[in-house]
Amino acid sequence: MTRQGRIVLCFIFILALFLKEEVYDFYFRSTKQLETEQMICEIKNQEILEKYQELVSSYGYEEAISYPTEKSKVLFRDIYDLNHSITIYKGKTEGIKEKNLVVNEQGLVGIVTQVNPHSSEVMLLNNEELNLSVKVGKFYGILKYENNQLVVKGIDNKKQISIGDEIVTSNISIYPENIYIGKVAKIEMDAYQIEQIIYVDIDKRLEELKYVSIITDLRGNQ
Repeated sequence: MTRQGRIVLCFIFILALFLKEEVYDFYFRSTKQLETEQMICEIKNQEILEKYQELVSSYGYEEAISYPTEKSKVLFRDIYDLNHSITIYKGKTEGIKEKNLVVNEQGLVGIVTQVNPHSSEVMLLNNEELNLSVKVGKFYGILKYENNQLVVKGIDNKKQISIGDEIVTSNISIYPENIYIGKVAKIEMDAYQIEQIIYVDIDKRLEELKYVSIITDLRGNQ
């Protein structure tokens, strides 16, 4: 090898030693960045999947409803739940009316009480102003919220009601009938032993309301 060749070879060797750390650092950073991006992508995909599953679950009950519905996300809810109400994104523009029933994947959650152009107020089942005609089995009563309990009143003590009986909206009011509300959890007699006080179990339906469906027609306007 000529002297010039040895100089070139020596230069390449020195250059390789000099660039070794730079090349390794570049490779390491590129690999790390790629792994981070893949991780972010996986997290986003998981979030999208969870959001999709949540939406499917949230709107699932409307498949069993024969009335037209309008989907909505919950816009606002007082964190202290002082008013026992929520605000939803849909309003007059979307065909929402006062007294429309509002449901989620577990059944009835409330009634529309005020409608704005693009939002509406919904009174929840745990509001003391609630007064709704319902059926327990084949017997009619009134659903109320009293003393922090959801109860059905107006059914006399001779009617046979059992724990676990389903409670639905009745066919003797302006509201759509057979909308699921809950099940009988406990039965007591009133102070005069004349009427039954029927305690209603709706599970934890009102705790985390994110998406709801509004039944847009009142009974008779299907």
